Amino acid sequence: MMYIEFPITGPFRFILLIMESIFAFFSLEIGIIFLIKYKKQPKNLKNSQDLAFASLFFGFSVSKILFIIASYYLSENRISPFLIWAEGSYRQLLFNFGFFSILISNLMFSFFIEKNKKFFFKKYFFTISFIILLFLFSVLFFNNLLFIHSLSAVSWPLFTILFMLYVRDLGRKSRKQEILSKSFLKGTIIILLILIGYVFSMDLILQVFGLIIRFIGITFQLIAIALIFIFFRKIPPFFEFDWEDKIEDIYILNNTGICLFAYSFSSKTKILENQIVTGTLASMNIMLNELIKSKSNEISIIKKYEKIVILFSGNFTTGVLICKEDLKFFIHNLRKLILKIEEIYGSIFTKWKGDLTIFYPVKNIIEEIFST
Repeated sequence: MMYIEFPITGPFRFILLIMESIFAFFSLEIGIIFLIKYKKQPKNLKNSQDLAFASLFFGFSVSKILFIIASYYLSENRISPFLIWAEGSYRQLLFNFGFFSILISNLMFSFFIEKNKKFFFKKYFFTISFIILLFLFSVLFFNNLLFIHSLSAVSWPLFTILFMLYVRDLGRKSRKQEILSKSFLKGTIIILLILIGYVFSMDLILQVFGLIIRFIGITFQLIAIALIFIFFRKIPPFFEFDWEDKIEDIYILNNTGICLFAYSFSSKTKILENQIVTGTLASMNIMLNELIKSKSNEISIIKKYEKIVILFSGNFTTGVLICKEDLKFFIHNLRKLILKIEEIYGSIFTKWKGDLTIFYPVKNIIEEIFST
């Protein structure tokens, strides 16, 4: 076992101090980015998951700053009496504040995440658990500064379980949408690297393995920060994963504007008879014909009042998707739907004589592509 004195001195001090400061700075920057993303969201689409990650990274940043001050600038020598405690040190006090900030950020993260979905047998299970831990920590904090490590050993596994459940749920939605499902595995790795980094910076671990383990830990955390920028650049806005209440109907039209198939996503609306649908869309025929001629295999978006119409024209058909927001998910899947239909029915369109019943299986194609 090695004996590490605090504040940290020696050849490792400068490089460790720089690396940990970089982590604190970029964690703060990422938290600000999530906060700005939330502020910029349309009012009716604001998603609390951005606030969850903002809280989490603000907590990472604040705790790291406090740990830096405690490890590199304060002595571990205990004073008796110390302020309102029987004994303690300013280093131990800052460590307590650091763990306090982590616990609060975990609480905020769980609250904003569970606001959208129940992840365990009871909604807000993890939020309530962190509230209980925060209460216990507050009681123990005013009793003895040395109790904090035992509570941190409970909070990290609890947070990890919540995050794994969240990533699994988000990853399942991502796979259904075929939007970078592997990125969610990276998300799990990122959080694990950050947690491992914190474990490797604990006093008990340092006394066993020396400062080299702290160097390895902060290296993991910096790798995690780099992955975060890549990870969140590729993921669509969080509100796009709650798309079901933003889509209404899909119509498949041929080149002359005849409705071949109609499908409703809303249980509150009822698809009209094909003849009525065709009449309703008759005013769009001229525009559709122009789109088919000049914009084959391109997306067009029409916005009017509270409705949005997304159009994608293939060689034989045009897909019309009516929704409330032009999410990338809708554009992606409408294009995929039309290409799939033309792949299956391509030889039929050139010889079609008006039998609409042959397009009934299109329902299965739509449900497969837009499945949740």
